[in-house]
Amino acid sequence: MYKYDDVVTLRAMATVFLGVLLILAAGVAYRFIPGLPSALEVRRVIGAIVLNIFLPALTLSILSTAPLSNELWAVPLVSMACIVAAAGAAWLFYVRVLGRRLARPTIGALLLASVWCNATYLGVPIVTAVVGEPYARIPIVFDLLAMSPMLFTLGVVICVEFGTATSKHSIGEGLRHVLRLPPFLAAVVGLLLNVLHVPIWEPFLVAMQTMGKAVSPLMIFSVGLALRPPQWRTFPVLIPALVIKLVVAPIVAAGMITVLGSAFTTSTATATMLEAGMPTMMLTMVFAERYQLDTETLAQAILVSTLLAMLTLPFLASTPIL
Repeated sequence: MYKYDDVVTLRAMATVFLGVLLILAAGVAYRFIPGLPSALEVRRVIGAIVLNIFLPALTLSILSTAPLSNELWAVPLVSMACIVAAAGAAWLFYVRVLGRRLARPTIGALLLASVWCNATYLGVPIVTAVVGEPYARIPIVFDLLAMSPMLFTLGVVICVEFGTATSKHSIGEGLRHVLRLPPFLAAVVGLLLNVLHVPIWEPFLVAMQTMGKAVSPLMIFSVGLALRPPQWRTFPVLIPALVIKLVVAPIVAAGMITVLGSAFTTSTATATMLEAGMPTMMLTMVFAERYQLDTETLAQAILVSTLLAMLTLPFLASTPIL
């Protein structure tokens, strides 16, 4: 029997997920409107705008005003633990067990699908709906201080190993790319402004917050541009990735939160658990396209994991950790 607070949480999450599905549907519908720029062209433009303008604005607005506490190291530590555990489990399934049955670009896509989660683009609206607006900082810290840097390093290694693109990139090049990323630079600037107690001009902060609100709908719409109807014949090969992303990663996060205990409040623990249980990261599609991985399989993983997360995330939100 659900308590009143659980019912409120379920309704809030259902509202958010239905909104996400409607925006995804709008992206799908765009492809059928004649006379418009191609879906691929629009996705590239959206990706460039979000990565270089709107996401840095969101990051700066949140981290420049976030409370300075243990969560700044504890949340990224949980994120990294989830990445390492998920990568190990995915490698076991898709390389050691199924390696001879699948094409290498498909294996690479499934590894990305298993490990990296939609920490910011879906995490921000979900965490805000469940825990509250002040905790929108948790997805940013979970993502930009661990998840994204690992995508540009470990993720690039996976893409190079299993992709068919001719370009090769070292881990050092991946790290240099992370350090030049506008969202990462915005995170550094935001934290410095926060630590040094530098006052921020109010109209500037409002502008950053307003631009930041565009991040989630734009990226969700962009994924809708790439989605195709579910191919249920490919569903069996997705099952290990879905289990790792939606079940294994939250279990690892719960263990880490329990061990770190005092570094978390009840609200930050709930927000971090929700982050660990987010579906496959939308940004992985950019890497799959660049390195010629199996983008169709990855798009299916994004779609199916997002649908299944509607069932798993309410459970995570209502499960006490501390």
